[in-house]
Amino acid sequence: MSKRQFKSQASSSRVASGTSFGGFGGFGTGLAGSALSYLNEPPNLSLVTDANVVVALKNTAKKDSTTKTKGLEDLRAFVQAHPFELNGGVEQSIVDAWVKIYPRISIDNSRRVRELSHNLQYELLKSTRRRMERQIPNVVGAWLAGTYDRDRPVSRAANDGITSFLDTEDKVIVFWRKCQPQILQYAQTAIQETPQTLSDERTTSADDAQDKYDRVIGSSLSLVVNLLNKLSQEDIKKHQEAYDSFFSSNKTLWSFASSKNAFVRASTDHLLRVALDKEAAIIESDIELVSTAFVAEGLPSSQSGSSLAFLHALIRLTMAFPEVWTTAYRGKKSSLTRLRQFLEKGSQGGPAEFWQAMGALLVKLPSGVLPLDFDGAVDLFSAYRRGIASREEPRSNAAFAWSSYFAIVKHIADRLADGQMSEKLLSVTVFPVFRQFLRPDAEHSSWSVGTMNVSAVTKAFELCTQPQYQALGLLHEEWHRLSEMLTSSMLTSLPEQSKDHSKSQDAVVTESHRWFSLQAEIMKQHAPDSITKFLGDSSCIIIKRAVEILVNRRGKPYGAAGAVEAALRLTPQVIKSSPEIQEDLSEFFQIHLSSLITSPSSSHLISSLNCFRSLASRDTFYELTWQDATDSLLASPDSVEKMHAIKSLISYHSAAEMARKDVGLQEYLTSGAQRALQGDTEAWELFRCAITFEALGKERISDTINAIIDRLGTPKADTNRLLQALELLCQKCPDVLRQGTTHITVMTRLLALGETSDTQTSSRANALKSIIEASQSNPDSAPKQSPILQIIQENLEFAGIQSLSIETLVSQAVVASQEIQLADLFPKPQIWFKELQPLLEQTPNPSLALTNPLGGAVFLLQPSATTMSHNAQDLDGFSPAFRMALYACRLLSQIGKSQQLQVDCHVDVLHLLLLTVEIVNDQIGLQVENQLWSSLADPDLESQVQDFLSEAQKSLVTSLGAAFGWRTASEVAQGDLSRKLLARLLKDSNGSSAQSFYAGRALCNLLTNLVEIHGWQTIGGEEWLSSLDVFRAPTSNIFTFTAVLSGLKEMLGSSKLVNTLCNRLVSETAGASTNSEKTLGILICLNAILSVYEPAELPVVQTRLVFTVRQITSWMAEPSALQTAHASESCRSLLSIMPSIEGVYGSHWQISLAFCTNLWNRKVDAESLAPALPALYHSIRLKGLLQKFLRESEDKNDDLEDALVADAAELDQGLFQLLWLPRGTETQPSRIVDELLCRELSLVPISSIRDPSELYPLIASDFQLVQIAAFDVLHRLIRGSAEEISVQVILEKTDAQLPEELLSLLLDPPSVRDIPDDDLPQLHAPVRSYLLSWELVFDSYVYASYKVRNDYSEALKSGNYIAPLLDFISNALGHSAAQSLNLDKARITTEHIKAYDYKSASTETDERNMQWLLVNLYYQCLKFTPNLVKNWWIDCRSKQTRLATEAWTEKHFSPLVVSDTLDEVVKWSQKQESASDDEKDLIIKVSRKSREVYAGYEVDEMQMQIVIRLPAIYPLEGVKVDGVSRVAVSEKKWQSWLMITQGVITFSVSPLHIPYEYPFLTTYLEWLYNRRSDHLPQECDRCTERADGMCDLLFNNFVRQKDAGQTLSDLQEPVSLELLV
Repeated sequence: MSKRQFKSQASSSRVASGTSFGGFGGFGTGLAGSALSYLNEPPNLSLVTDANVVVALKNTAKKDSTTKTKGLEDLRAFVQAHPFELNGGVEQSIVDAWVKIYPRISIDNSRRVRELSHNLQYELLKSTRRRMERQIPNVVGAWLAGTYDRDRPVSRAANDGITSFLDTEDKVIVFWRKCQPQILQYAQTAIQETPQTLSDERTTSADDAQDKYDRVIGSSLSLVVNLLNKLSQEDIKKHQEAYDSFFSSNKTLWSFASSKNAFVRASTDHLLRVALDKEAAIIESDIELVSTAFVAEGLPSSQSGSSLAFLHALIRLTMAFPEVWTTAYRGKKSSLTRLRQFLEKGSQGGPAEFWQAMGALLVKLPSGVLPLDFDGAVDLFSAYRRGIASREEPRSNAAFAWSSYFAIVKHIADRLADGQMSEKLLSVTVFPVFRQFLRPDAEHSSWSVGTMNVSAVTKAFELCTQPQYQALGLLHEEWHRLSEMLTSSMLTSLPEQSKDHSKSQDAVVTESHRWFSLQAEIMKQHAPDSITKFLGDSSCIIIKRAVEILVNRRGKPYGAAGAVEAALRLTPQVIKSSPEIQEDLSEFFQIHLSSLITSPSSSHLISSLNCFRSLASRDTFYELTWQDATDSLLASPDSVEKMHAIKSLISYHSAAEMARKDVGLQEYLTSGAQRALQGDTEAWELFRCAITFEALGKERISDTINAIIDRLGTPKADTNRLLQALELLCQKCPDVLRQGTTHITVMTRLLALGETSDTQTSSRANALKSIIEASQSNPDSAPKQSPILQIIQENLEFAGIQSLSIETLVSQAVVASQEIQLADLFPKPQIWFKELQPLLEQTPNPSLALTNPLGGAVFLLQPSATTMSHNAQDLDGFSPAFRMALYACRLLSQIGKSQQLQVDCHVDVLHLLLLTVEIVNDQIGLQVENQLWSSLADPDLESQVQDFLSEAQKSLVTSLGAAFGWRTASEVAQGDLSRKLLARLLKDSNGSSAQSFYAGRALCNLLTNLVEIHGWQTIGGEEWLSSLDVFRAPTSNIFTFTAVLSGLKEMLGSSKLVNTLCNRLVSETAGASTNSEKTLGILICLNAILSVYEPAELPVVQTRLVFTVRQITSWMAEPSALQTAHASESCRSLLSIMPSIEGVYGSHWQISLAFCTNLWNRKVDAESLAPALPALYHSIRLKGLLQKFLRESEDKNDDLEDALVADAAELDQGLFQLLWLPRGTETQPSRIVDELLCRELSLVPISSIRDPSELYPLIASDFQLVQIAAFDVLHRLIRGSAEEISVQVILEKTDAQLPEELLSLLLDPPSVRDIPDDDLPQLHAPVRSYLLSWELVFDSYVYASYKVRNDYSEALKSGNYIAPLLDFISNALGHSAAQSLNLDKARITTEHIKAYDYKSASTETDERNMQWLLVNLYYQCLKFTPNLVKNWWIDCRSKQTRLATEAWTEKHFSPLVVSDTLDEVVKWSQKQESASDDEKDLIIKVSRKSREVYAGYEVDEMQMQIVIRLPAIYPLEGVKVDGVSRVAVSEKKWQSWLMITQGVITFSVSPLHIPYEYPFLTTYLEWLYNRRSDHLPQECDRCTERADGMCDLLFNNFVRQKDAGQTLSDLQEPVSLELLV
């Protein structure tokens, strides 16, 4: 059906008057015909006006449930779109059609179809109201039946529709009363149907058909049940004929009692019960039929899922008509036989109430049904027991089942006339229960009442003691036999040497426990004295025998000890009633316990001793006996048995005080605790008992806690066991943990464990810490320092591998801030500064002039004589100073917004934090180790340091956020904070020491942030600057001066004070001399003040600037006399001044360039490189600036141009010379220089390269930028010289060779096996060198001729260079693990595959950079050396690698390589000249979709044509050459040509390049058939066959001889056969 909306078809003629749903006057009484059968004719749809509705209605009759669902959904949408308020709802024809459809579709097999049918019925009722009410008699049966559907959504849909208008119970009853005939008619019709009439067997499976039938029958019967329940007798009598018709002689109806469907059976059972109440006369008239259905057929049939309902129906039937079991019964077998069959099946999955109902049924059976003879009764109870013990019977039903069983035994025994027969019946049907309970036997499992069901056995015992049954004598004998059986088990239990010894003894213990449990339960029931006596006598015998066995066999059969323990624990009244037994036990414990204490019976004996003590109130006896046993144990050698015995002795609170007083026992328990902490499982149980039962003294517990603390710090400790011990101690001995500093040490260890990556350990430690904290809270204790504060201070001031992490300390500080002053939680300023001081006194590296904001001011510092000592470090390698900074920074961010920190404390924290930040920046830039941290080689640690810098910046910005009055005194706290901090840094930076230098940098950082946050106001700012002494004499306080200028920078551009000072410094520079000590300081101040202004906008007259430049260049005229620091600052000054004098002529241009060349050519060693880096950097920038003037200036300066031209070669060579600087560790300054050098070298023309061979070793440099610089130059050089090499090879007729220096870089390929997994994504220098070398190799291919390419490929093949590359690619990209790199997820596009841009790649991560590089190299391998790749792929030993490579290549690379190849074919074809008039052109056609190239030649107005097919995984699989059409040659010749062509392509090292291969095809197809005798030899020299006769030998020579390939690759036009021979 289309998805367009239904269009309204309502008209005024179909508008119905409004009615309410209150009455049912429109209901008719006529009976509708059956509409459930699939044979019912479809409705007439000719009157439906909307075509879409017609389609939807027809869809409901389709066989497919999806189509039906769609049709119903469309109909529902249409009806909802036509409510009653809109022209009276839908048209009548739709209602009429629906009435015929609804009964059948409401019973469909699809749950969704049934649900929608009821929904649609309700929607139609809402839309049409009274018109649908008139039709309700036709649909009421189906609608109400839907409410009894077993699928809840269906029943809910039907019920919701009905309750929408039947909103009261009175309306419901009226509705059912009115619809009685229709409901009965529907039900009667339904039960007359069959699965075959309801479903079409041609399209419906037998199971589906049966399911539909059962659903219809069950809901129909439920309809009648509800009808009888809801209506009164008077209402039923009005339609008695209909009921008679439904019930009378309806064999089909009652046969459903034995249906295979549980719902149908249960509905039938309910119907019978209701019918017996409302229509008993009808049932009586059909009593034989009902008896047959329920007794004869129902009992033997399966009642699974409906057994309880069936029993209730039988009970009700038996009560009403007992004759169903006797006179009305017509079964082939007796009713008792059927009953036994039913009993044998058990409850058939029913609840426990089944057995109660079964007992009720048996009691109500009429006389003559139950057997009154012995054998018959035994058979009945055998069936009963089989039902109880059946495999399907739920074990939870056992108690009810056996209770019912014993009740029926009593019922039948009461009816036996002979007392002896009753006695015999009990002995056969009850006595075996006792034996099976005491000693279960699989062969007699039907007698098992369950090992825990003592009450059932007690009921059996009570039954046997009833006097009327005269069974006491037999019971006494049976009980004596059972006691003898138990004592026999103890006597005959297996010895200790037997492998089943434990199993045998455990069985005795279990049997003894059951015996005395049963005795105890019987005695609870207030048994008569005679019964109690014979029970006690039998138990006493068992106890005596058990004691004798223990003494005789030295306690080895611990089953006997278990019997004694069970007697004392479960039946103490037996012991109390027998003084003899008490005396025997007292003597046994006193004499024999100490000797038996290490025997297997020890635990039972000790437990028995404790029971005996409480039983007889013998405390003194108990203490003496216990002490004797303890002394005996301690004197014995150490063993597991000894440990078990001691554990048993102390496992009672009554023994705690005695244990704590026994010194020897305390020593033993302490030793056991130590072993427990080491992981000894047996010792752990001893320790647990000692703590649980308070057997260990407090001093011993303290020693144990100290041992736990010591072990928690060791790497091999069993942490979980130690935490478990602490948990136990915290739970049982919290007071001990409060003593001294124990709790602080424990808390520290737990905080450390909370940081571990093991989630289980950390969570357990945190939970334990919380418990200890809760136990420490004692409001009565004296005030003292918080343990958390003490822990924080200790872990900040001292660093070690056991120090707590900063995160843990911060989290604890945040919690403690609610109770402790905030200032106390921060590091102590004196200690923090003391840790920083050695670093602040150390002279910074001069190369920092490139990175620190004070620039060249670092040159003013004199080298320090002090050396750094190795600081203590935590597990991450962080020193105390850095830990304090991390902690303070994070604590500020955590509490900065919620709480106010005192100003002085805040100033101290920010001051030290700013100093630490500057030291951190230096150590990151210089890669310094073992100062603030050990090393940043670990990326995670480097990330933590970078996070610290970010967090410190945020904390500073947050703290300064409200500092509006930072230049003057302010009432605002933040303003006061910034003013005080500024004043401190201004003071500290006034000096010439390294500390002053770092204070100046911190001052610069502070000013920068203040200006960024609050801006700079000229009004007031000028006065503030004037107030600073530094602006009066800048060279006397250079650090402060440069800090203020660098911090405020362009903000000072309009300052008159700065303007004046700038002119003054320019003038001082013009008069300065290199011999003066002040010159360097003047230059530094000048550069600082010049940085305030934009280039070419200096507020100084040009003449003064020219004088200054000439003065500076005069120093450069003697470069040897100029120190490195002066050179650096001089170049920097020229960089700022020269843009303002660009048009001034003079020698200063040539001098500047000559100085740069001289500076670059100086010999520099590793030690002097760092101080030289600033000068090199500024000189390279100066050279680049002068070249920029020449490029961009419209009015070029001739002097500058002449100088640049004259010194061009020297400048370029000087830059190349810098690549060979003796670099050590790569630092930030050296990287800055190398980046600039790399950019400048990229502008150097390749013609300036004198000897390229010198550059190849730089590809193997350890420094990335040096590699990139050399690669860039060689990349441009190789591509630029490719054409020259091709011409040279042709002219000199030599083979092209790859540079030896380049091939040497390929000799040591990297292996994935040698690279750790964590380092594999990192593009390390050796790997980058190897891969960039291959990029240079393939650069040689790009513009080379095909002859040259072939030579290169031969060289790679002969040296086996390419296989290691492909091995590395396959391993690095996951082919070897069958997990090839997903290029889509890696964001590697076609452009990335085809071209590698090292400049763009340098901005990516190392992992992505390497992936890009490897993917591009693999593509170039396929493009330029396909046969070498194919050979590697074929020879690959790993099938997994081969398959992964094949799939990866086919998906991502083959389409690109094929496309490139076909593009070259097209390109070559278009370049060919047209043939002359008497010749024909070679016809080339390319099919990209099929990857085919067609080559044809016209012969005698026919076309000879071949096709070259490229496979999907080209070039891993070779191309295939096939003939398309053969003309004028024999088949043999034709196949020979095709084979030769295939061979040339297959065995060629180069790929299928048409300019190389297709001249060969041209030779075949064009030249031979041109018959141009002036170009072809007449005969072959070898076989005398004419060339135009297609001599095979000529072309076989071509395949075999290498020279032929070389010749062909040289030429771009067809060749003659003379060249092929």
